[in-house]
Amino acid sequence: MVASWQGTVQASHAALEKKLAESGFAGQVGHVDPGTLNVTAVPLDKVLTEKEREITELGVGQLLAKLSKGELKAEEVTRAFCHRAVIAHELTNCLTDIFFDKAIARAKALDEQFAESGKPSGALHGLPISLKNQINVEGEEMNLCYVGWTGRVSQADSALVKCLLQQGAVLYCYTNMPQALFSGETICNLHGRTVNPHNRALAVGGSSGGEGALVAMHGSPLGVGSDIGGSIRIPCAFNGLYGLRPSFDRIPYGGSSNSMEGFTVIPSVLGPMSTSLDGVKAFFRAVVDAEPWRYDPLALHMPWSEAGYALREHGGGEKLCFGMVHHNGMAKPDVPYVRALEMLKKALLAQGHTVIDYMPPEAAKGADLITRLFLADGGEDIKRECALSGEPVLGGVFKGKPLPPALSTYEFWQLCAARRDYIGLQLAAWEQTRNETGTGRPVDALLCPPAVYPSFRHDDQQDIFYTGLCNLCDWPTAVFPVTKVDPALDTVTSKRTEFLYEFDRINYERYDPEVYRDVPIAMQLIGRKGEDEAVIRMMEIAVEALNSSTAAEQ
Repeated sequence: MVASWQGTVQASHAALEKKLAESGFAGQVGHVDPGTLNVTAVPLDKVLTEKEREITELGVGQLLAKLSKGELKAEEVTRAFCHRAVIAHELTNCLTDIFFDKAIARAKALDEQFAESGKPSGALHGLPISLKNQINVEGEEMNLCYVGWTGRVSQADSALVKCLLQQGAVLYCYTNMPQALFSGETICNLHGRTVNPHNRALAVGGSSGGEGALVAMHGSPLGVGSDIGGSIRIPCAFNGLYGLRPSFDRIPYGGSSNSMEGFTVIPSVLGPMSTSLDGVKAFFRAVVDAEPWRYDPLALHMPWSEAGYALREHGGGEKLCFGMVHHNGMAKPDVPYVRALEMLKKALLAQGHTVIDYMPPEAAKGADLITRLFLADGGEDIKRECALSGEPVLGGVFKGKPLPPALSTYEFWQLCAARRDYIGLQLAAWEQTRNETGTGRPVDALLCPPAVYPSFRHDDQQDIFYTGLCNLCDWPTAVFPVTKVDPALDTVTSKRTEFLYEFDRINYERYDPEVYRDVPIAMQLIGRKGEDEAVIRMMEIAVEALNSSTAAEQ
């Protein structure tokens, strides 16, 4: 006998398959051997038209330029990405719902407006944007990947959706995420597991893993994810994408759904995930320029800062000093990250910038603090949501560990005070670098791996606080690809016998470059609270340096 919640799951799957079939794009890829791990290279020349392929492989800046000049129509761009989104889903299981008909109607209307006025309808005119399955779109089911939420139809657009529509974007699909948005791997009872398109035996990351797979497969030029502990940066890193974890309340969260509602001491934030570097700035500026504080009472009344982007408080960006985090004192990153750090350092030095070593103090204390804050309710929120349908709580949500008892209000307040003190500790350490930089300023930003591994085998996540520090301290953080795992370059050359913690030993002993062959390796660029525009610009400078270094070596 099928449990009632499993019947709901089957009905949900059938409904999505029906929509996909009705789109006319399903079933065109043909059989792909389950043993084919890297599906980014699956031939699509017989599936996509030449024009569709050309459109879907353009970067965000290129798309927006052509759309704003009328060189591409919004409808043809939307249809192309709808087509490729279905292909991405069939290979990675990244979608949870589609609303292609609504998107195409919207695109046609934008084309008509352009034909009449000769002007684009906003900074994102005609750009298809995919959404993590928590961002409410009026008239669409938003189930937060809980079985018990199936059938809930949004009654209004979220604040972010209002901003995106105001700027001319086209919204067309929802993507998968883990149960409760609380895991570095994307798997839930309702929609199943999303896999990494670079190696389907590995995790796509989480919690914005559906976006990670879809964008990496060029099924979306730009997606919106959320981040409370690394949920934008980890899937961006594992999939070779550009992304941004903004400061609290720069991008509006109002009207979007979330687990752990009311947990405001470390708020989740929404941010962009893109195949192109310019997609990050395009998204952030368009949303801020739409004045989100008119739609969300918690959104900061903080317009785009051209001074911040021009790095006015960072010497104009002429000579930056970066603090390079080789490890956080808990676990050392795998060999590909060591190589990526050296590549980045070499590239920045060649452009006249400086790099000093840096280690944020007391990472283990911060990791313990953020974990206790997240579990302050003893898991009650997640257990109640699962109880709506009877679906089981998945082990990955709490890493298979028994839950602690819920804290009293007083105990929770003490944790909040401890967080305040910990942020003060980090601020003091950052300020102390003023004596080492040679610029008269503290380090302008930190460069840090987003994880210790390029990805991980399914159901084998370990969190070792390479991303959570930024959430705890509210540091805006960009992520960008640097290289890919190359077994010829990334073998272990010197044997380690001493380890920082037990997981440091476990991770070292199981590292195998062949397992991670061709998986992307990324880096975080971390700024100080509120410096989102500066972080975006410094990421651009770092990427430009890498590109110049690569060109010089060819």
